[in-house]
Amino acid sequence: MRTLILPLLLVTLTAPALAQAPADNDDAALAYAQCMRDNGYAEFPDPTPGEGMRFLITPGRAARFEKASTACRDVAPEGLRDEGVTPEQLEGLLKLAQCVRDNGVPSFPDPTADGRFDAGRIGAGPDDPRLKAAMGVCSELSRGARIMIGG
Repeated sequence: MRTLILPLLLVTLTAPALAQAPADNDDAALAYAQCMRDNGYAEFPDPTPGEGMRFLITPGRAARFEKASTACRDVAPEGLRDEGVTPEQLEGLLKLAQCVRDNGVPSFPDPTADGRFDAGRIGAGPDDPRLKAAMGVCSELSRGARIMIGG
């Protein structure tokens, strides 16, 4: 079973442009969430102001998610656009992985070259308190890259 988890814990606050205008980013994230719902992904959650977005995509919902995210690409807030990962961001994700391991999730993997983490190797689900705590401590190390955990 393939599950894609996109926990964007505080990532939206770490991007330099967003640090200057978090209220604008909150508005953009809210508009994106509404667009996703309007385009067939009704369960897409509203963001938490100042904290970004966190959502789970299961295999049965992936096609609807892709269709809605394509339709909403123009209104996607920074961090949810198809921007790819820069070498600096990949370096930050490597530091994030080490930090998560050092903070209670020893099996947390290094990211792949495209900046994704293999969920099958983590040994903890998205609601695991150890993973949540470690991500809370470490997420700023991502250097503005979106944190994507999938299988």
